Amino acid sequence: MNTKQLILDKLKNARKETLSKKVDLSLLDEFVYSDASGLQEEVDALNYFTQEFFPEKFDQWYVAGREIYTIYFNRGEALATETDLDKDEQILDKIADSANELGIAVEQIYPSYSQHRELIAEGRVYLLTFEDQKQEFRDESLSV
Repeated sequence: MNTKQLILDKLKNARKETLSKKVDLSLLDEFVYSDASGLQEEVDALNYFTQEFFPEKFDQWYVAGREIYTIYFNRGEALATETDLDKDEQILDKIADSANELGIAVEQIYPSYSQHRELIAEGRVYLLTFEDQKQEFRDESLSV
């Protein structure tokens, strides 16, 4: 090695020492993730959630939401209404009045009278639940 090269090497080493004294090595301890592999795990998680999880779950949520909306708000199914139940109840009342006037049991005119009354009561309970679920869906849809 010649003298010129020796001097250049010493200058380079001196420069490195000077720079290392200026770099605060405690900065390495301040990384949010201790090293690149820790950050890699987080980036992989972000990749999974943005590229796989969200698209799949969003599609499921969207389809379920549309189905619920169709039934609960657009009445996509022909479900009994309070008006329907009221009408049936009025008819049952008329049947009962007629049976009383004739002095016979209402079941002689309409054998399913009691069952029909019970179904009306049960239907009203379900209609209340239906309205509660409709409101719950509405509230939850607004919260997201």
